[in-house]
Amino acid sequence: MDLKYDVYTITNAEGSGEERKYVRLKQHEAMTASELEATIQQRCTLTKGDVAAVFSELHDIVVSEFSMGRRVYVPQLGYFSLAVNLEMPEDKPDKKITGKELRLRGINFRPVGGLLREIEKRVHFVRSEYTGRSNIYTEEKLWTVLQDFFQENRYLTISLMRMKFGLSRHMAQKWIDHFIAKGLLVKDGTPRSPIYFLNDKTE
Repeated sequence: MDLKYDVYTITNAEGSGEERKYVRLKQHEAMTASELEATIQQRCTLTKGDVAAVFSELHDIVVSEFSMGRRVYVPQLGYFSLAVNLEMPEDKPDKKITGKELRLRGINFRPVGGLLREIEKRVHFVRSEYTGRSNIYTEEKLWTVLQDFFQENRYLTISLMRMKFGLSRHMAQKWIDHFIAKGLLVKDGTPRSPIYFLNDKTE
């Protein structure tokens, strides 16, 4: 199966002045619980209700085992274990660690030996035709192109911002919020379908 990916570049990586490239897979939405239950039902004698009951019990077992400081092993998949962070107060960095300074960070997963090899045999990596990367603008440059945009268009939307200027949804919203805060744009429309206008009151 083809797995699509994007290539990103970090400038001035680690303060060295060099660029570092990294890859991010474009993954599809996760299978829902109902879809997983139906798929398992088709492959064995368990019903969807049986599968749902197993998952419910597995959840309770995982919570119980983690609470006792144990790892959890799921056959043919791998080991799950808790990950923690140490958060020392800024005013007392040398304070004695009592346990109150620990915070759960997440859950680690270590696959069984053959799992990755089995998956690797089935996948093929293909560069994505449509990228999620954003073009890089200075504030001055982006505002200049936005002014040109408003010469021919009455209003702006997130979708137009992304399409016209090659921005990700996150960066398009970030820039629009920035220009609203500076009083250069004003927001209108509805909460679900906001539109943005040039602020004619700016001097």
